[in-house]
Amino acid sequence: MREPARIYEKIGELKTTIRSATSTRAKSPEEALDTLDKLDRLEIESFVTKEGDLWIRHWTIKAEDFVSPEHAAVVRSKRPSQEGTDKLAWLSKNLTLIRSQYGGQWVAVYSNAVVAAAPDLSDLMNQIAEYDRPLITFIPAEPVVWTFTYANQKL
Repeated sequence: MREPARIYEKIGELKTTIRSATSTRAKSPEEALDTLDKLDRLEIESFVTKEGDLWIRHWTIKAEDFVSPEHAAVVRSKRPSQEGTDKLAWLSKNLTLIRSQYGGQWVAVYSNAVVAAAPDLSDLMNQIAEYDRPLITFIPAEPVVWTFTYANQKL
């Protein structure tokens, strides 16, 4: 029974850390680095873009204006982006154009370019054998819209 309690504790810490990271702006490079260290301890990959946005890998969470662009340079010098994050940042920055050209298809991104596209993942995989670890993702034809609601519970 102790293991589930640890899992719930870890989930609570994860929620608190992500909520804090995505809802408040770091006031200094040290504060930003502290947040990134907390995410590391929770085994969550993250990076800061040149513009100062926080990206949390695997969750695809972006916290705009996480740190100022001036502070972003300091943070990035101490914590360079991990492999693949530049591909994701490029894809995100160009998503509107990419969606217009490749909507409804799987794409492979390499060296800041879409190097292959196919409606089927297996077809795409056959096209990209020569590329070393491209970013592969499905591009939806329409923008993704998240809908949330909260229940009101009376006690």
